[in-house]
Amino acid sequence: MSEINHQQAKEFLDEISNKDNVAIIHHDDADGFCSAILFNDHCISNGATTKTFPYNLSDSSLETLPLKPFKKIIITDVSTKAIQEGIKSIKEKQIFLTDHHPKFPLPEEVLTLITNNNGYIPSSRTTYELTNKKKWLAMIGTISDSGNFYKENDEFINTFLKEKNLTLKEFQEKYVFPYTNVIICLKETPERIFPILSKISSLEEIKTLEKYSEEIEKELEKYEQKYKEEKEKYGVVSFFYYDSKLSIGKPLINRISKKHPERVQIFMTPNGEHINIGSRDQSEKIGVNKLLEAATKNLKNAKCGGHFRASGGQIRAKDLEQFKQNIKDYIKK
Repeated sequence: MSEINHQQAKEFLDEISNKDNVAIIHHDDADGFCSAILFNDHCISNGATTKTFPYNLSDSSLETLPLKPFKKIIITDVSTKAIQEGIKSIKEKQIFLTDHHPKFPLPEEVLTLITNNNGYIPSSRTTYELTNKKKWLAMIGTISDSGNFYKENDEFINTFLKEKNLTLKEFQEKYVFPYTNVIICLKETPERIFPILSKISSLEEIKTLEKYSEEIEKELEKYEQKYKEEKEKYGVVSFFYYDSKLSIGKPLINRISKKHPERVQIFMTPNGEHINIGSRDQSEKIGVNKLLEAATKNLKNAKCGGHFRASGGQIRAKDLEQFKQNIKDYIKK
């Protein structure tokens, strides 16, 4: 892959014109949607035709996306590990990828801006810095992706909050939670999400999304209580297995890890014949990326990836007890 800097990335984006039909592929979480909207706005302002494709790390593949009509492709907030094989099927396209996860080799033709050498910088912030559009939206994406837990984002976040005369808590409650609740509520019909969120042109308009929040907030409160009652503790690790009808995994684990930063959180929820794994280590005692790698190393068809403080993965349901035992064995070392 061809690694480029911010200036070279801007040059690629600025060359997009009314002659281009651009596909924007993005992670199906809030950071992914926010960065995709920013790229979409930029492409449209340059006269291009666009189409966006949400990408689920467990279920999506580049090979099955209808990308034939597109000459240029932007991929945002999707790890190079997740698309390492699939991207070979479209390497004849002009592809630009930006992401903040650990990098894995891609075809030389792919232009990549990987920011993990600069710390934990969510893709929404990077996209704002490339396009200079809607800082408030980049803020929502950055904070939804736990960017506020990393000092490298302090200036970016605090400058904005000071301008708006808001505390972080106020910004989260008034804007981040209602915005991300749309994604949770419509998780089963992801094609509905982008048209709704892309129409929001200011922070003030987020209040129109509040109808999606009531059910989500009730579900989060329900499972926060279940966590208190049902979690398993082993050393500094808390295991929590839950089965919600809504996709509340990320906001649930983020809220609980914020309230209990001294503990390493491992959340597990069923997904058909598999179990999705979420993990957080706000105390930086262990490093959940390394923890999940060790816990899934010898498990068939297991996947994992992420950062020192926040990682995720998937295992077969029948491997759950072995997964938990692998974590216990790793902690003993």
